[in-house]
Order: sequence, then C-alpha cells, then structure tokens
Amino acid sequence: MADVLEEYAQAVDERLHGVVDPAERLAGGVRLSARMAESYPEIMRILCHGRRLGRICAGDGLAPRAKRDVEEGMAAGRFTVVESDGRGRWGRGG
Repeated sequence: MADVLEEYAQAVDERLHGVVDPAERLAGGVRLSARMAESYPEIMRILCHGRRLGRICAGDGLAPRAKRDVEEGMAAGRFTVVESDGRGRWGRGG
C-alpha cells in the first residue's frame, strides 16, 4: 500500500514539475487527487480506508509533500493562518 501511495505521489510531483509557487503546487495536487477520486473511486477508497485507515494522510506519500507546500506557502505569505479559540470560533492567527 505504501509503495502505491508513494508512486502516486511521485506521479503528482512529475505532473507539477516546474511549478514553483507552493500554493499552486498544493492546489494542483488537490485537483489531481480529486480527478483521481472521480476517475478511479475504488483506488482512492483503498488509499483512504485500506488496512490502515487514512493511509493517504499518513507520514509518507502525499502528506509530507502537502505539509511542505503549506509551510512554504505560509513563509511566502501565500496562506493566512487562522486559529480556533477552542470554542469553535475562528480568528486571524499570528
């Protein structure tokens, strides 16, 4: 399972090769994954709910790439950080 997820993540990387903006990379990865879910729902179900629940969000495959893009996007000012006050209310972070 991990090998399949890593292969998929590498294919996403190849498809987004040359995209330097972290927000665009993150959006592109989300779009490609959404298309994959639409075109091959059985495969995405396995990745999301296989033996290890939530494999697609595990520490390998797509998760570290998405984390990298979010962190780079935050550092570049492409994302606004919003935090909860613990009571379900959201405000500006920082």
